[in-house]
Amino acid sequence: MKRPDFSEKNDVVAWLILGYLCSHPDAKDTVEGVGSWWLNGEGVDVETEVVRGSLDQLFKLRWLKTTKRPEGGTIYGLKQDCRQMLERFLHSLSSTQ
Repeated sequence: MKRPDFSEKNDVVAWLILGYLCSHPDAKDTVEGVGSWWLNGEGVDVETEVVRGSLDQLFKLRWLKTTKRPEGGTIYGLKQDCRQMLERFLHSLSSTQ
């Protein structure tokens, strides 16, 4: 699994998603739900396509897993084997500042 190294406009959104998942590691939702509940719920207004790009980027880096909904759409969530690594990673970032 690669360490997140974001270089596009999705950088901040991807970090916010990882931060949310560190606090809510069992959270799972659609692109729209992530934008509405995870980000807007924290006071961050982001376009759906930016959220989708950030989630896809985190999925490609193998931080997230996806599940297809029977009625259509995709559910995103943190891969369980990444949970402790994410906590350690984010803790290491906060301790260096």
